[in-house]
Amino acid sequence: MRSNPRAVRRLSSWQILRLLCTLFSVILLGLWVNIFTNRLSGGDYLGTVGSLKWSNLFLATGSVTLVASELMARRRRAVERSDFERRLEILRQRQHLLQKNTLGIVCTLISKTLRVPCNARYFVAVTNEHGNVALAQDRDLAVLNVAMPREFGFTTISVDTPHIVIGRAYRERSPVYEDLPVDHHNWYDARIGRMIDPKQRWVLACPVLALDAETNRHDERNPPHGVICFYGVNDPPAAGKAARVAMSLDYAVQFAEQMSQILNLFEFTQLMAATSNDTETIS
Repeated sequence: MRSNPRAVRRLSSWQILRLLCTLFSVILLGLWVNIFTNRLSGGDYLGTVGSLKWSNLFLATGSVTLVASELMARRRRAVERSDFERRLEILRQRQHLLQKNTLGIVCTLISKTLRVPCNARYFVAVTNEHGNVALAQDRDLAVLNVAMPREFGFTTISVDTPHIVIGRAYRERSPVYEDLPVDHHNWYDARIGRMIDPKQRWVLACPVLALDAETNRHDERNPPHGVICFYGVNDPPAAGKAARVAMSLDYAVQFAEQMSQILNLFEFTQLMAATSNDTETIS
């Protein structure tokens, strides 16, 4: 990302002004200390301060200038932080657009490989106040080529819900393909059944694994970010199906790996920003 020359000049002005204020306050306070020391006698500190009269303006002005310098420093940090958060949000939006475009390409590849139309969705993992994990649709990160009206009311679904393929992929941290029988809607309770279209015939799911922010390796200590899912209403042709399913799983794994890398980069950027902000706060 190219730097903004105006922002650089603005920040330089902040720094120069703070330096001048600090220098001015040191000079004024130094003058006051010198006068105070010369007048001090017998340890009568309060009396000496009172006798300085107008010379106390050095103390007052120096103190005010020092406070102003600190306020300017805090203001500068606030401006920098706001500017960084704005750019971080732009980065997040661009990454999300890249993921959506790539998801469309992968969905097309899987559809052509399995020789049936399919949809694609990303389900993000969310944790409630009790520590229970559920998968919720990211309604923006989706490719919908096949009409499935039941999905309109989809909210969240627990990763422990029986017979749910995306939940199994999340728990096992492994890509999964499963054919669904005609009566699969009888597997679910009433709430889940209202969210899954009975016409659905197959599901391919792959977890988006968490990566360590520094080493960029899979982080077994943290659960997956979510699950990417491909599904359709037509049964893939039986001829050569095993090989085509394996290839489709490979496409899904590659896309999930790309998502892991993007999310890791975003988290690493946030971690660096938080560390930098803490260092400035301490200083």
